Amino acid sequence: MAEAEIHPRDLIAGLQKGLALIQLFNGETPRLSVPQAARRAQMSTSAVRRFFLTLVHDGYMATDGRHYWLMPKVLRLGQAYADSAQLPRMLRPVVEQVARTTQEHVSVGTRDGDEIIYLVRSRYSSVTSLSIRPGSRAPMHCTATGRIWLAVLDDAELDAYLLRNPPQALTPYTQTDPILLREEIRKAGRQGFCAVDQEYEVSMRVLAVPLYGRSGNLVATLAVTTHVSRASMLEMQAQYLGALYEAQMLLKPVLD
Repeated sequence: MAEAEIHPRDLIAGLQKGLALIQLFNGETPRLSVPQAARRAQMSTSAVRRFFLTLVHDGYMATDGRHYWLMPKVLRLGQAYADSAQLPRMLRPVVEQVARTTQEHVSVGTRDGDEIIYLVRSRYSSVTSLSIRPGSRAPMHCTATGRIWLAVLDDAELDAYLLRNPPQALTPYTQTDPILLREEIRKAGRQGFCAVDQEYEVSMRVLAVPLYGRSGNLVATLAVTTHVSRASMLEMQAQYLGALYEAQMLLKPVLD
């Protein structure tokens, strides 16, 4: 999808900084003091304090006077996308169809910066993973969805990504060797699908295909996730690729 050019003079820096501060909070840093947030955001403590107090006033944050944390009202920001965006609504019936056919968990993800963000997941699920849910994020280097996105990058872009994000081992199976990782990424691009075996979560195997729009641009990815006890990697390809490719062709005419 083409992005419109926006002149810097049309940007509101305060809005950008406020949103950036909200995104500092995660599972590892659920609470932050003003000095901690200022260091992470590379902003002055006085500016961060004013942003935080504004967010507290509007109900997006709470504080005990020293630390700040997000309040449930922040969920409205993400829910606004889920309620208004056409993409998740278009994908939902196809995701459920693939889930019924495969009897496995099915999800759709897309790229957001250097991460993958999941947009839709099937209501049916044979797995108990909590990491794949709408709005959750995952690294690109060790996920099937992420490697499909990395496969469309040219060599210079891929080098830049790996420089920004040195591969980290999340499980004993995560591929962190840059040369071998590049081979896996290019392989995914050549064969038109990506299979990842326990590299992001132990006991979870994933098979993903790209979802292209009418213009030929990569829009999202469609993935099947299963437990290692249910199918080998070869069995997954033999049993599930047909359903994934069928969904891929079905969605192409309606994706931009």
